[in-house]
Order: sequence, then structure tokens, then C-alpha cells
Amino acid sequence: MTWQKKFRWVRTWGDETGIDGKPHEDYQGFDGEVSIGRIYLDQQPLKAGKWFWAIQYPKGAKPWLPNSGWVPTAADAARMVEETWDRQKERAENG
Repeated sequence: MTWQKKFRWVRTWGDETGIDGKPHEDYQGFDGEVSIGRIYLDQQPLKAGKWFWAIQYPKGAKPWLPNSGWVPTAADAARMVEETWDRQKERAENG
């Protein structure tokens, strides 16, 4: 089964562009109005072309690993954020 995004994703920097004139490949995910994490296309030499993902912690949640990393595609990064967020949220709600 193909993964389908569950939460809303928006450009972090809106219409702002980089020095190449292209929009930044940088997005924030939201569960309702709550920011759940961020993904962006890394441009640094060691990770160039990989997507970085990082989560926010739900209210009451304790830090969890992994909470960030690099993956090949934007869809993989969004999936990592969403799945990690759901696990963290469940953990915070169930103590």
C-alpha cells in the first residue's frame, strides 16, 4: 500500500526564493493548528539532495529517538514526521 499524507503541509517560507530564484524546498506539517515538524531538501555538501526531517514534540511528550534524519525523498521525510508524531502523541496521551 502506498503511503498517503495525513496532515497539512505548507511551504515554510511562502513564496520566498533562494539565490537560484527557485522556491525553497522547505515545508512545515500541521495537525490542525499544531506544528508537527519540518522537512527540507538539504543543500549542504555531505547531504546534498537528501531530505531532512525533524519532529516537534506533542504537549506532554518526552524526547524520543529518532526525532530527525535524512531520507531520499520529500514523501519519505513527510512520512517519517507523520508516523513519529503519531507515535509520540499516542505515547503522551497514554502516559
